[in-house]
Amino acid sequence: MNENKAPFFPPVAQIGIVVRDLNRAVEYYSKIFGIGPFTTFEFSPEKHLLRGKPLPITLQIGVAQFGPVQMELIQPVKGDAPHQWFLDSKGEGLQHLGFIVNNYDEWMTYLKEQNIGILMEAETDVPGMGHVRAAYIESDPVGGVLFEFVEVT
Repeated sequence: MNENKAPFFPPVAQIGIVVRDLNRAVEYYSKIFGIGPFTTFEFSPEKHLLRGKPLPITLQIGVAQFGPVQMELIQPVKGDAPHQWFLDSKGEGLQHLGFIVNNYDEWMTYLKEQNIGILMEAETDVPGMGHVRAAYIESDPVGGVLFEFVEVT
C-alpha cells in the first residue's frame, strides 16, 4: 500500500461517550432529549488487547440511533481500560468517534506504516450484530479524540 495514501475513510457511524452511571445517562438522554430507545448490555469481549497485551475488561454499554449515527454510552466496570482512564482524567464526555470499515486489516497495516499506535483491540460475537473486530487507535494527540475502526461480519 502507498503509505502516503489512506484507505477510503468512511463517515462517522458512532459517537462514544464515557459515563459514570449508564442508567442515569440513558434516562437523561431519553427524557431530556428524546434519544432512544436504548439497548443496554454488558460487554466482556472474548479477546481484548491493551497495547498488544491481553487484558480482560467489562463495560456496561447503551446504544441508540441518533439520526444517522449511533450514540454509545460506556460505563467502565472492570479492568484497566481506556474508558476508565478517560473518566479518571477528564470526567464524562466524548471519548471516541467510530467508523465502520470493511477493510479492517488494511487500516491496521496503514496505521502501522504511519506510526500510529493501536491502543486497544477487541474481538467477539455481539448478539444482534455478528462477529465484531474493533480497534481504538491513538489518534488523540491532536484534537484529543480517539478513532475506533469497527468491522462487523
